Amino acid sequence: MEILYGTSAAPGVAIAAAAKLGEEYGMPALSPERLRRVGERMRGFGMEQAEPEQIVLVADRLPPGFWLGSTPGAQVVGLAAQSPAPLSATPTLPAVIGLGDTLLNLIAEDDILIIDGDRGRVYVSPDAGTVARYQSPHRLSRRFFLEGDHLPARTASDSRVVSILCAARTFAEAEAAMAAGADGLLLKADNKFLGGEAVAQTAGEQAQTLTALARIVGGQPLLLDIPQEYLSLAALARGAASLPLSLILRDAGECAELRERLDAMEEALDADDILYGRVRLELGFFGSNDTDLPDTLDGFDGTVILGRFADASWERMLPAASQARHAARPLTVFLQGGDWPPLLADALGIGAGRLVVSADAVADIKDAVREL
Repeated sequence: MEILYGTSAAPGVAIAAAAKLGEEYGMPALSPERLRRVGERMRGFGMEQAEPEQIVLVADRLPPGFWLGSTPGAQVVGLAAQSPAPLSATPTLPAVIGLGDTLLNLIAEDDILIIDGDRGRVYVSPDAGTVARYQSPHRLSRRFFLEGDHLPARTASDSRVVSILCAARTFAEAEAAMAAGADGLLLKADNKFLGGEAVAQTAGEQAQTLTALARIVGGQPLLLDIPQEYLSLAALARGAASLPLSLILRDAGECAELRERLDAMEEALDADDILYGRVRLELGFFGSNDTDLPDTLDGFDGTVILGRFADASWERMLPAASQARHAARPLTVFLQGGDWPPLLADALGIGAGRLVVSADAVADIKDAVREL
């Protein structure tokens, strides 16, 4: 296994076979063998080969506007580039750039790669333990629910997927939310099962709780709006191996210090051969007070506007939404309560990609999103 270090161009993790991008008649092109396989899959689409082949593009650089979507034959899930130049104006796939001039010579066609767009790393031919560490949340996230309520909410106008999360305080509420079709959970400080204001828990107990939640959530995101002092960093890192786990920080100044502590914790778990994952840090602020936004979202993986969307001011929300959009970070808003119908279009209009709603409103809100 080789580990290459570069710069993150877009967050996320991708695990797939390498597909080297060369030039053909002055245009970027996949290898002839890869194109032949893509053609075979395209001819078989809808018959015996319905699934596209997932690949990671490996290139000197990716020209802006190059095809990054999927066809019946291939689906690009990650990007790795030698050059530090931006891959495109707004990369949306896990991407690492600036990997050095030896990248194309080091990686062979069909090598298995792990693209860690969170840390700016690329693993070449990773060992089984590394694959397991990165694959766990992805394997769980493939738990597809067959009922229609659990289909993603995708807007009709621009085919944008909007995640519908629910706040939960107990295991019963968590199970009810997921049964209603929620795409993830948010836990607040008054929860009854992960410490916080209600009850203290040891690191081991919190790790067990997060494991149980991972089974309920099925690999969907779990956001924690719980003060750091109530949480064990070791438990969070171990829990992040099973599901996408985010900790909401209300003080932007805490980000760098907490990230250093998490990195040190991950190194310790790695040395002990314990599975762990990256804990995402998201900036949370109330949309109705005067707390200043940071100049940049560097170090943060998302923005959460706390409190009800109906109570937030546009003067607070619009700068936050603009900042999240330019940084390609998800924006989360709260639509809890029965007054959501007139606010839904406004929430999506400012770029909210995740909505926190009550469990009894999940199905109705998903239907409303699909009509927009």
